[in-house]
Amino acid sequence: MKTLAGALVLSMAAVATAHAGTLVGGGATLPAIGYTGDDVSHRLLTPQPGSLLGEYTAAGNSATSYCQTGSGAGKNILAGGTISGTSYNVQNTCPDSPTPTGFGAGQVGRSDLAQPNFAGADSPLALGDYNNYVANTTVHSGSFPVQFPAVGGAIAVAFNKSDSHGQPISLNLTDDQICKVFSGQTTTWAALTGDNSLTGNIQIVYRSDGSGTTFGFSNHLSAVCGGTTASHFVTDQAFTTVVSKFGLPASANGQSGNPAVAATIASTDGTIGYVEAANTLPPGAAYATVNGFDPFNDFGNAALDVSSSVVYNSVINGANANTGRPVVSALSTLVTGAPTTQCIALVDPSSYAAPSSGYPIVAVSYFLANSAHNGADTSAVQNLLWAPYNSTITSNVFTIGSGTGLSFLNAGLSQSAVTGCVASM
Repeated sequence: MKTLAGALVLSMAAVATAHAGTLVGGGATLPAIGYTGDDVSHRLLTPQPGSLLGEYTAAGNSATSYCQTGSGAGKNILAGGTISGTSYNVQNTCPDSPTPTGFGAGQVGRSDLAQPNFAGADSPLALGDYNNYVANTTVHSGSFPVQFPAVGGAIAVAFNKSDSHGQPISLNLTDDQICKVFSGQTTTWAALTGDNSLTGNIQIVYRSDGSGTTFGFSNHLSAVCGGTTASHFVTDQAFTTVVSKFGLPASANGQSGNPAVAATIASTDGTIGYVEAANTLPPGAAYATVNGFDPFNDFGNAALDVSSSVVYNSVINGANANTGRPVVSALSTLVTGAPTTQCIALVDPSSYAAPSSGYPIVAVSYFLANSAHNGADTSAVQNLLWAPYNSTITSNVFTIGSGTGLSFLNAGLSQSAVTGCVASM
């Protein structure tokens, strides 16, 4: 009997250890370099020392994995189930191509997971995302999505154009020039630069997947470009919706993920697009200054203060039909049984759409998690959500901060409020 009892104890310990293993997450490509410091030309990333998730583990927490799916797919995988005809599940693999529909939990030894431990998104929860999550009662019965801002990012306007001598040109663009390029009003390099020796048409490279980078970029465009009821940019995570009032140019080239956009621009003369700044570095893509500001030198030198702009239990509820600006609505006015805890935190996009100083095209990226059913991973998930504000961790991170194109945030959050949103059962 003693031998049997001992075996049972060892078996239970082994199960507990297995279940408290690697935290599985993924989603947004915008902060992936900052989160992992890994080679972002691949989808499934292993955090390295000096990155946010790498230093989170070094501080005594669980190991993590991060699958770059884009923000839209990341939120869908957190929700799980069949969404718009596609089956999303944390166990689905994380291939380099096509866009993953899972985080590859089994690839990192977590075949036990029914839900991701966390997700990353630069487009905050929309009403549809919330509804997708709570509709999956098989996995999320009694649970709500949890969302807190994690980092900020500069969105660069990357380009590739050589002059008549084959030398790369430089660009300092104004908001007005950017508006005209992406609305299709300016279509040639000569018209954009005023240099008639620069021949050829401009080819736009955009995000073909549901993208928080697209959301951040369009949040800026809809704020600064103006327009009419019939002709304006629409703030959305789908670029085809962003330019739906103008139409997508026939030559436009859609790519899934920030790394693919940057690599395509770096290898294709005559292209221009938008990409999180840090992602321009691995392929060596050139980027423009905007209104005289540089996305590396003029962003991230201090924590981005969003503390006065955080609202709770609200979601993005489409865009204003006349202006294209995002509509922020309280969940209590949209659904029955909305959560009453302050565990869905959203930074009002209007607060960073057109900053009064510094680099002007900015995104806010979020960590998302589950309020329930976290099991043996509960403490680790709580610590992860707080990691961007834990100075013991952030003081050792060099992939976020001055000169990186990414910034930590001051969101006015308390550790107890954040960690209290994640429960085991």
